[in-house]
Amino acid sequence: MIRRAFLSGLFAVSLFALTAPASAGPLEDESRTFVKGLADRAIAVLKADAPKAQRDKVFEDLLREGFDVKAIAIFCVGGYWNKMTEQERQEYLSLFEKLIVQTYSSRMASVYNGQNLEIGAARPDGKAGAWVTSKIVSTNVADEPIRIDWRVRQVDGKGLKIIDVVVTNISMVVTQRDDFVGILQRNNGNIPEFIGMLRDKVAKLQTT
Repeated sequence: MIRRAFLSGLFAVSLFALTAPASAGPLEDESRTFVKGLADRAIAVLKADAPKAQRDKVFEDLLREGFDVKAIAIFCVGGYWNKMTEQERQEYLSLFEKLIVQTYSSRMASVYNGQNLEIGAARPDGKAGAWVTSKIVSTNVADEPIRIDWRVRQVDGKGLKIIDVVVTNISMVVTQRDDFVGILQRNNGNIPEFIGMLRDKVAKLQTT
């Protein structure tokens, strides 16, 4: 639990603490520019010390614009997606987005302390994607830099989207899938109960 919270905090910092990119190939440059644009907007709302509702709206927009939310959400429940009814799928997708927004909006506001994320090298990921490497550099010079890798994909009809963030070789998407699938397995695959749990968690986050 402590390790998961620590990694989630790093993910939150990495989402909005980017610095200017170095030169690379066209797709790699485009991917860096794309991620940096999202980061600049997040930094602006954090520096403005905006109210929670305004901050949540900005992060909701960033999530929708910057991440392939539906693909990530489907991946995070594995084969249970195929067992959901259409109504359950729609509610799950809506709750998944709200959960991510509420969770990371709060964590970003609480963990950001002037950290910078420096862009390093980038490499192609197939014909339509790129891995962008980076590292979090703390304002405390005694702290070791922490590596963050961004997996960016050209999605048909949507443009560039982030499909995973890997912190010190640990995939945030895989970590979330392990959590969700573990919950479903412990509940004997009870999808309504799982969705109810997400609904309760989102409601609680929205009031804090």
